[in-house]
Amino acid sequence: MSSSRDTLHLLLLTETQNEAESLVSLMRNSGSATRAHQIRSLSDLNEQLQEKSWDLLIAHPRVGDIGYEDLLKLIRRLNKDLPVILIAEDVDPMVMESAIKRGACTVVPADETNLLLLVIQRELNHLRTRRDLRTLEVRIRDAEKRSHNLLESSKDAIAYIHDGMHVFANHAYLELFGYESVEELEGMPIMDMIDASAQQGFKAFLRNYHNEGNTQELRTTGINGEGKPFPMRLTFSQATYAEERCTQVVISANTDNAELEAKLKEISSRDLMTGLYNKPTFISRLEEAVDKAVLQGARGAVLYVNIDHFGKLKSEIGISHTDTVVSEVANMLKSQSTEGDVLARIGEDIFCCLRMGIDAESALDFAEQIRGRVEHMLIDLGKRTVTVTVSIGLALITENSSRPDEILQQSHHAADDVRTLEGKERGNGVHLFQPKESDDQGRSAESLETRLADSIRSNTLRLLFQPMISLRGDETEHYETLLRLPLPDGEELSAGDFLNSPEISDELKKKIDRWVILHTTKLLGEHRAKGHNTRMFINLSGASLCDDTLPGWIGVAINAAKLPKGSVIFQFNEEDAGRMLKQAQMFTQALTDKAIPSSVSRFGCALNPLQMLKHLTVDYVKVDGSFTQELGSNPDTQKHLKELLADLHEEEKQTIVPLVESATSVASLWQMGVHFIQGYYVQPPQSAMTFDFAEDNEI
Repeated sequence: MSSSRDTLHLLLLTETQNEAESLVSLMRNSGSATRAHQIRSLSDLNEQLQEKSWDLLIAHPRVGDIGYEDLLKLIRRLNKDLPVILIAEDVDPMVMESAIKRGACTVVPADETNLLLLVIQRELNHLRTRRDLRTLEVRIRDAEKRSHNLLESSKDAIAYIHDGMHVFANHAYLELFGYESVEELEGMPIMDMIDASAQQGFKAFLRNYHNEGNTQELRTTGINGEGKPFPMRLTFSQATYAEERCTQVVISANTDNAELEAKLKEISSRDLMTGLYNKPTFISRLEEAVDKAVLQGARGAVLYVNIDHFGKLKSEIGISHTDTVVSEVANMLKSQSTEGDVLARIGEDIFCCLRMGIDAESALDFAEQIRGRVEHMLIDLGKRTVTVTVSIGLALITENSSRPDEILQQSHHAADDVRTLEGKERGNGVHLFQPKESDDQGRSAESLETRLADSIRSNTLRLLFQPMISLRGDETEHYETLLRLPLPDGEELSAGDFLNSPEISDELKKKIDRWVILHTTKLLGEHRAKGHNTRMFINLSGASLCDDTLPGWIGVAINAAKLPKGSVIFQFNEEDAGRMLKQAQMFTQALTDKAIPSSVSRFGCALNPLQMLKHLTVDYVKVDGSFTQELGSNPDTQKHLKELLADLHEEEKQTIVPLVESATSVASLWQMGVHFIQGYYVQPPQSAMTFDFAEDNEI
């Protein structure tokens, strides 16, 4: 539903706490890191809205003496942008109409969870867009202020022209033509600034410019403030001034070095070896193309041309000869390009072509034409002749185009996907980028379960290890073991991608947990035998909390690996514990009876996390990663985390904070008394336990 890096801040108005917790569980299962608050009264809502920033309010139409009308009225009064989704047992069209008129997003039937998730996704996307728009408006205002200051201080004469009339001019422009203020110049035709002998040519230029619309230059003769003619070079480009589309005119009176400047500009935009444009220039032209597509409905395509097996070719023929290959391919591309194409070399073996005014079929035909010509090229290297092929990815530019860098990335992905096509495993093909219809990437639950079962039998699951370092001077080494499922395409699925899926059977989840325990304890035993004083955190699925035979089996596995009981800590997440509190209570007590410590992870997102913790015998608590992600940007989160940690320390729990990625976070967490930190700032997950804990004091 959302990026794992995002945190959903959710307000709930429900009849019971169980209903609220079900909604939180639904959101977390859909992929949202969720922190929620259950509204108890209108004054409670008023306090929450004024103290914190919330993303969504899900409510029953009426709970006790609180009706949805009261909620919407309070939100309007406080001028908050907070989407409200109502959940009702029976959806009456009249009630829905009334609710929407009052400001609710919609009313969803209580048992339609899939529909609810779709509506939530839509409203969060809309909310994100509105927030981005507000941010952009602030940035635009700031940019306009800066631009105005730069215009006024520029030595070049700059003016904005609308329908041939001046609407703005900077000080240098006024001085050049002998005016005291912008007011004197407003409404004055630009033609009055041109010498009579040059006005005919200037009119012809303007007619052509209005048809083309791109940046153009003109050398002509102007009339200065003293009425004397002087040579000037004008640069015309499209612009916006006071929210009106207009033309920006920049006048450079000193034209002595114009030719040299033009040559230097041209050189700086080119790839020296091939003579094609370089990457910065291509990106700039792509930005212009995307802007034109969004604003004017233009269309086009980017071709990403990648020479196949270039690394192998380089080792066979040498670097100097591969330069020849690159140059020959570049020359062939030049021969196929038209005047309007933007052709560039953006990497050692990668070319890009931007062609506007082209549809998908024509772009594919053009790419196929290039592919065929490259395939039939014979490249003479002196004592030998070589042939090469290319994989070409295409991305379309339309009015729906996203950022220019994403268009380029899409064409890159399409080029990579060529090798997934039947018969194109070695490249030499053409592929058009198409967004995936869903994010399951075609991996069905059935095939995933089969693959997992096969991986257990063949021992092909992979374990990674991520260190935790102590901020309290504990010299014991601590790691967490993380599970990965290798896929045929070379990618890997993390345990969270399949163990949290309801489609995977509980029996298989239990088998996976036992596989992890068995192999981790064995590796830990070998590691400790080398003299390391190491403790390992092993994650368990919710299914294992219901396995009353597991604690005894764990004891046997630890003894078999010759490990001291305190060297392995078993960890389960807060959501599973809250859903199966009785089972989690019995499980942790059984481990404690065997002197085996336990930990709860992803802590702090439940409605009453500390109340739940009172029923569990755990030694460690790892807070949810969303706290760390918002630590530097959200003061409310910092305050909330500080209070949560203080409560945990009062309960004598060892605290762990994950996803630490900066020194600033470390300093804040140290002041809060955190026991352990974990994250990429310390070390990413590795295939072996190689972290140097002796140097952790430097962190």
